[in-house]
Amino acid sequence: MENSTSIHEQGVVDALASQLKQHGFDWLPRLHQFRRSTEHGFSCLILSSSPAAEGSIMEAHIGLRLDAVENLSFPFTNGLPGFQPDSMTLVTPIARLYGQRFQRLSLRDEKDREAAAQLFGAQLEESGLPFINQYSHIQALDLLFNHDPMAPLALVHNQINRCFRGIVLSKLVQSPDFEEVAKAYVSALEGKLYAPEPTLAKFHRLSDFLRHYSMN
Repeated sequence: MENSTSIHEQGVVDALASQLKQHGFDWLPRLHQFRRSTEHGFSCLILSSSPAAEGSIMEAHIGLRLDAVENLSFPFTNGLPGFQPDSMTLVTPIARLYGQRFQRLSLRDEKDREAAAQLFGAQLEESGLPFINQYSHIQALDLLFNHDPMAPLALVHNQINRCFRGIVLSKLVQSPDFEEVAKAYVSALEGKLYAPEPTLAKFHRLSDFLRHYSMN
């Protein structure tokens, strides 16, 4: 099954490579993603594959990283330290940009691989690149994460880590609502997110650190 999955992934990659190269994306096999580095981080198109009874299932995610956010937030999360250079500030199934929870394609032959590549390429052009352009800015991310800290953020999978990135974003834009945002995230972590005590302690440490953090 794994060999079949690898064959399907490589087929989609080969079909997408020239189109994404035009936009500055290079394939990183280790991370199963096309990545484009920027001055402030990177953006990417991730191909997630899993074995299926016949062939494999593939889903595409769109993601981006802002170093300023990750350098402050990631050390306080439960993420493995070795993953920090590759952590992402915002990553979501590309289907979410179309109002769908997910879009998992069944790949069994070359025709399926070509169809998947064509679809992912079209979705990247139509919605993925505008999404990246919109949220590659601190102010836009702050508005996305922090306009309603108590409400779940549909574009992210890990709502607990959203709280950590959200409070960092609030600090980076020097929001006058920083303390209100911090309180809202504490309420969310203690309430519906059922965050364990060590996670709450890390959030409090991060908040205290940010109160005294200077960006100069």
